[in-house]
Amino acid sequence: MITNETQTAQEAREPPFVIDVFGEVAPNGKAIGLRIRRSEQGPVDLCLRIQDVQYMVSIMLALSCEAKRLQVPQEPEAPPSGAIPLPLSAINVGQDEHDQTFLMLEVGAAALMFGVPQAALEEVGQTLLALSARTTGKPS
Repeated sequence: MITNETQTAQEAREPPFVIDVFGEVAPNGKAIGLRIRRSEQGPVDLCLRIQDVQYMVSIMLALSCEAKRLQVPQEPEAPPSGAIPLPLSAINVGQDEHDQTFLMLEVGAAALMFGVPQAALEEVGQTLLALSARTTGKPS
């Protein structure tokens, strides 16, 4: 039986946080293995089928959006130093019947779709035109 004091201590304790993640691809390319090291607890080993990577990434991004929404607004930050430049396989832009613009990015076996606000779409378009002009030497 758990006493009230023990239960209160457990509730006040922070959950273990991820310290490091190490990964590898199965020799046949059909799975990805992850070893997640956590604070205060031992590592956790996960094996994801390649077709499940998209769902895992999507739910992580959706949950991070909700977590950011719940936080107190902070000053704008510089881009994260831990960001890894990933090679895109494809970029698609489209609109639904309500004129909401979507951007779909394909990376490896995962395809992620993002809703893009009009202001951000204009900024991305202008940046792409400017970069295109620089690489081709033609004015935009």
